[in-house]
Amino acid sequence: MTNHWDNYHRHWMLLDAPLRPPPETVAIFERELDLADADVLLLGVTPELAVLGRSMLAIDQSAAMISGVWAGDNASRRAVAGNWLDLPVGSASADAVIGDGCLSAVDSKMARDTLLGEIARVLKPGRRAAIRVFASPEMTEDLPGIEAQVLAGGIENFHALKWRIAMACTTGGSDCAIEVRTIRDTFDRLFPDREALAARTGWSIASINTIDVYAGSDTSYSFAKLAMLVDEANVWFDDVRIVPSGSYPLAERCPLLVLGSPKQSTKHK
Repeated sequence: MTNHWDNYHRHWMLLDAPLRPPPETVAIFERELDLADADVLLLGVTPELAVLGRSMLAIDQSAAMISGVWAGDNASRRAVAGNWLDLPVGSASADAVIGDGCLSAVDSKMARDTLLGEIARVLKPGRRAAIRVFASPEMTEDLPGIEAQVLAGGIENFHALKWRIAMACTTGGSDCAIEVRTIRDTFDRLFPDREALAARTGWSIASINTIDVYAGSDTSYSFAKLAMLVDEANVWFDDVRIVPSGSYPLAERCPLLVLGSPKQSTKHK
């Protein structure tokens, strides 16, 4: 088994929305948090978000992602290796916390709760965080229905298909988890002939083959429903809002979770 993040950066330039935030989404982060004069903490190394803020500290657990994806350190921004569930920064030290999909990159309700608690801890009083979420729909799709939509031209790109398969296969219960290798295995069962899929949809083989980074990975994601994510955030924040993140493929499942007024945390550093 492997941690696919060590190879994920090799496919980064082949990814598209919804896996990467388009310019309209970056502008919504800026608008919601008023980041021009903010010292920003970024969870992950999403290069599209690296332009935000007066200064930025990015934290990612994968050294390969930092070396392969990060936009590069300069006088106002830098990236360091660290654990989102135990952030290496002081309490009430960040003007803003932002992240792209980070609540799905952890594998359980407990991990999501710990991450939300850390965001609440590091935010300065009166400041806000915004996380773009990947939320499962209230009514779970079935795989034959997804397959039919692909063949009818009803799914805009391969990356939207990948997330729809993932959400359809996510386990029940509070964790809402899925092993990423299951996403790839399910795709291969649905579409065993990738050349035929490319010809039918117009998607490039290179884009389709990005799913192979999940092969043999021991990593799991979580795709909770939006109402569950809001409930979990309400434990840590008094002001929780859902803000649409744009009009790209699958954007309706990828809003910003905007978090303000952190509640008193029992954890301090």
